[in-house]
Amino acid sequence: MNYEQNYGSETTPKVRDERIDSVKYWLIVLVIAGHVFIRDEFSHHSKACVVAWQWIYIFHMPLFIFISGYFSRKKDWKDFWPTIWQLLEPLIVFQTLFLIPRLISKGTDNIFVTVLTPRYILWYLLSLIYWRLMIQIIPDRILNNTKLVLICTICISILAGFLSFGKFLSIQKTLSFMPFFFLGYFMRGKNIYLPNKYKPFGFLFLALTITIPLFFPQYLGNLTHTAHYGSIYSATRRMFVFGLATLMSIAFINTCPNKPWVARQGRFTMQYYIYHAMVITPLMIIASKLNITASFVSAIIYTAVMTIGIGIASRLPNFTKFTNPSSFLKN
Repeated sequence: MNYEQNYGSETTPKVRDERIDSVKYWLIVLVIAGHVFIRDEFSHHSKACVVAWQWIYIFHMPLFIFISGYFSRKKDWKDFWPTIWQLLEPLIVFQTLFLIPRLISKGTDNIFVTVLTPRYILWYLLSLIYWRLMIQIIPDRILNNTKLVLICTICISILAGFLSFGKFLSIQKTLSFMPFFFLGYFMRGKNIYLPNKYKPFGFLFLALTITIPLFFPQYLGNLTHTAHYGSIYSATRRMFVFGLATLMSIAFINTCPNKPWVARQGRFTMQYYIYHAMVITPLMIIASKLNITASFVSAIIYTAVMTIGIGIASRLPNFTKFTNPSSFLKN
């Protein structure tokens, strides 16, 4: 079986679903855009950037996590551990790279907590390890009970907001987003597409949802899902946001443009995910040195520069190997 180290996928069948690859590509573009919009340089000076990143954050990670579950399955332990290493290795390597400058410049009062708190985008890799381990160790008699598992994971997700793990070991996000992973797992092999006649309604729905962060941001709460609830009312906001995320994900899956070049790039979303995190800060430093004004337009330009730059780099022969350095040793 062809194994591909993709952000959001574990294994790929011999006949790829290009529509899913296209969805993954457009999602990773939204990931990059969201990480640009949320930076202080933009969010403090542009209301459009704030609205855009809130809209993106409602559904982009729930949908990516759904796709992760969609491509995950139980397997023999001998075959399972290499897939975990494919995630653990970049987590260790890039966690180290992110931590070194921080420890040098700021130091830390608690090195244990600092080391075990995934930096920046790396939480997803650790959460994906947790979720895949859950599938592997949960007995089949329980895992095959779809309704029971989904109800339990939804309850855990809602109750997790009352805990205060923060970003430590990615526990908070793992519990919060868990229903989307298992929903994707249970949808494996099933049709997730609507007839083409519904595509205009999908576009319209996605366009209308922008009104929520624009006019009613108070109903969204903390979209990073790392802070614990301040009140019971926050739990109802999480339920609202996750319900909205589900509907937006359905609309997004069925409206994404599907072109061969887009699908090809969708195979490299792991690399897009990690590489953009390495270049975004240096790019912002260069922009500040050049006195480039922070605006919604410039944020779009930065997003395009990183996306196109990584896309060009994807043509390099060792493009996919730098996220897993041990692959060089195998050769």
